[in-house]
Amino acid sequence: MPPKTDSPTTLGKYTLHEEIGRGGFAIVYRATHNTLGTEAAVKVLSPGLAADEQARQRFIQEAQTASALEHPHIVRILDLDEQAGQVFIAMEYLPGGDLKARLAKGGPLAQGEALEILRQVAEALDYAHARGVLHRDVKPGNILFDQKGSIRLCDFGLVRVAEAPRLTQLGSVVGTAAYISPEQAEARPLTGRADQYSLAVLAYELLTGKTPFSGEGSTAVALMHVTKVPPPPSSLNPRVTPEMDSALLKALAKDPAGRYTSCLEFVQALEGAVGTSQRRRFRELLAEARALLEKGDFAALHTHLETLKGFETFKTSEMMDLLAELADFRNAAGHYEAMVKGWETARQNAADVLGQFPRYPDAGGVFASLGLRKPPRVRLSPRQWALQLGAGALLGLPAAFLVLYLAFRFITRP
Repeated sequence: MPPKTDSPTTLGKYTLHEEIGRGGFAIVYRATHNTLGTEAAVKVLSPGLAADEQARQRFIQEAQTASALEHPHIVRILDLDEQAGQVFIAMEYLPGGDLKARLAKGGPLAQGEALEILRQVAEALDYAHARGVLHRDVKPGNILFDQKGSIRLCDFGLVRVAEAPRLTQLGSVVGTAAYISPEQAEARPLTGRADQYSLAVLAYELLTGKTPFSGEGSTAVALMHVTKVPPPPSSLNPRVTPEMDSALLKALAKDPAGRYTSCLEFVQALEGAVGTSQRRRFRELLAEARALLEKGDFAALHTHLETLKGFETFKTSEMMDLLAELADFRNAAGHYEAMVKGWETARQNAADVLGQFPRYPDAGGVFASLGLRKPPRVRLSPRQWALQLGAGALLGLPAAFLVLYLAFRFITRP
C-alpha cells in the first residue's frame, strides 16, 4: 500500500507524494505523471477493501461511469489502472482545496458567493442526471476548487461502506447522514431530486452556517431527514429572508414530487428570492436616506448612499433615478456645509475687526447680518411718512367709526 508520508512511491504511471484526502473507501494522493510531469490526484482503494471483490468492481464501475461525464464543473477522470492487485483512479488535481475546509472557518458565506457555488454544482448535477447518473453524496467535501475559484464536483456514486461518523446505512442504503435525502435514508428508489435535496441541504449550510439536522449518531440524523421539518433558515440567520426560506424549504420537501423539477430550477428560484429581498432592502434604504435628508443628517445620509452602491445588480431605472436624486442632494449638502463654514469664518473675521475698531463703519450692514451689531434704525423720508399716515387714516377711520357706532348702540339699548 502507498505510504501516507511524503516519501514518493510509484504506482503505474504515477509517482505518489503526500496524502491529500482520506475516507473509509479510498485514499487520495497528490501525484506526478512519470512521463509528462503533470500533476494528478490518484485515488487508491483502501487496504481493508482490497480483498473485497464487490467493492473492487464497484470502484471500477463507478470510475468508468464518471469518466464519461465531461463537464466544466465535474472532476475529469484521467486514468483507471491496476498494479499488483491495487486498483486506482487518476483524476485532475485541483489545488484550491474543498468547500468543507472553507466552511470550517465558521459562519455562513456571503449570499453572492453561495449562489455562485450552488449554480455551478446544480449545472453539474443536471448534466449528470440527463445522462442517467446520480451523485448520491453531494456535500462540501466533494466540492473542489481550481486555482481560479471555479468548482468541480467529484465522487459520483462511489460506495461509502465505512465512512464514520457521518455514514448511515438503513437497509442497503449508503450516504452522508447530514445531507441525505429522505428517500435515500429509507432505501427507496432514487431520482435526480434526491441529489436536489442534498444540494438544498448544502445551500442551507452555506447560508446559515449549519445543516438542518445534527445530533449524535448518523442513523439518528438520517431519520430526522425522514421525520422532522427543518427549522426555517431565517431562524438561524436574519439575513435569510422569508422568500429565501420558501425556496429552500420547497427543495427540502420530504416528498420528491414536491421539489423542483431540476437542481438548476431550485437555484434559480433561490436567486430570484435573493433578488426580491435585495430589491426590498434597497427600497428600505432609499426611504431611510430620504428621511435622513429631511432631518439634515448628512453624515448618515452619506453612509446610506455608500451602502446603496452595493446593490448594482438589483437596480431598476426608478431606483437609479432616486439614487441620482439623492446624490444631487448630497452634493447640495456639501455646498451648504461649505457655506456654513464660510459664514463662520466671515463672522470670526468680522469679530476680529470690531475687536480692534469697535466703531468701524458698516455701510453695507455686514456686521448686523452676522449678528455682531444691532441693525441700524431706518429713517423714513417725508414722502414715506406721508404715505404711511395716509394708509393709517384710510384703514383706521372706518374702524373708529365702527367702534363708536357699536358703543352708541350699546348705551341706547332698551
